[in-house]
Amino acid sequence: MTAGGLPSVTVLVDKDDHPAWTAAAHAAHEPALGRLTLDPSPANGAPAALAHDLLYALGKRLPQGGETYGTWADSQRPAWDAVATWILTHHIRHLIVCRTDRLTHARQEQLLTLHKHCGIHLTLLWHRPAGPALRTLLEQTPHHIIDTLPQARAVLDHTGHPPDDTHSTGQQATTGPASSPDDAQWIASPAWPDGVVTDRPKRARCQGAPELTSTKTGAPPARGQSRTPPDVLAARLNTVAHPLHATALTIHAVTGADISRLALICGIDINETATAVKVHDSTAHRRCRLYPLPAWARPLIRAAGIHGQLKDRAPNSPLFPLITARDGEQLRLTATGIRYTLGHHR
Repeated sequence: MTAGGLPSVTVLVDKDDHPAWTAAAHAAHEPALGRLTLDPSPANGAPAALAHDLLYALGKRLPQGGETYGTWADSQRPAWDAVATWILTHHIRHLIVCRTDRLTHARQEQLLTLHKHCGIHLTLLWHRPAGPALRTLLEQTPHHIIDTLPQARAVLDHTGHPPDDTHSTGQQATTGPASSPDDAQWIASPAWPDGVVTDRPKRARCQGAPELTSTKTGAPPARGQSRTPPDVLAARLNTVAHPLHATALTIHAVTGADISRLALICGIDINETATAVKVHDSTAHRRCRLYPLPAWARPLIRAAGIHGQLKDRAPNSPLFPLITARDGEQLRLTATGIRYTLGHHR
């Protein structure tokens, strides 16, 4: 997933463990600007604990309650795949990690792997004098060490040039009151549009979603009143920790596609700009429909494509085979976790 040269790792050696270094790292936390600060949870022995900490820092909420609900999050590979997907989706370019010296070597290596996979700038705070453990960790990794606070502050404030669509990543929406499902009311999608029936020549294979010639608003006209404002809906969906769950719920929110139709969606059914999705009527593909996607939905939709690249999924393979199995049990539990009403298209 990286392009060009990989940024070197920066280590800030706070040999006296002075609070000012940690305070500066916390102050640098600006996800909307591509800068994320992580202060790992102490004494958490779960195998995927560090991935969980990163998901929380990204504004995501882990699944709770029920064995099926938490299976993916309790496994290291799926949890780290989710972290990498959201870092790339939300254009995080600089990850700052406090208390790195207190992590196990295995978790330190997980951070270096994430650095390589995502091509991000990684800054590690080491709150003790540099010693053999640090040298062992970095012996095969290009790095530079800084041991003065003024230089450290300059490094912590560094952010690469943001891409043009940073404003639409949804990061801002993950921190407001609407993004917390604990004290929020149940929400529902806006009124579902009809979509546009796509033509398919007889005996021809059903094609994926095309690029749209016009996406002025990115949203089709909705019938009736919107039951939940788009910003509230986007904020809640942005808290879903698994990228594919977030994408599936977003497609449902925009199109009303039920579990059986979500199960038919493949990677090619989302166009490259994430401005349209194709929903198949059935395996016969006689009345498949194309839906333009509103701007708020595009980062959440794009996450599925990024996750697919990380997992080397074929573009024509189904996107949601696991989460739509058993009548969408996992997806329904995810929807319940954020108090989203998973309805049925009429």
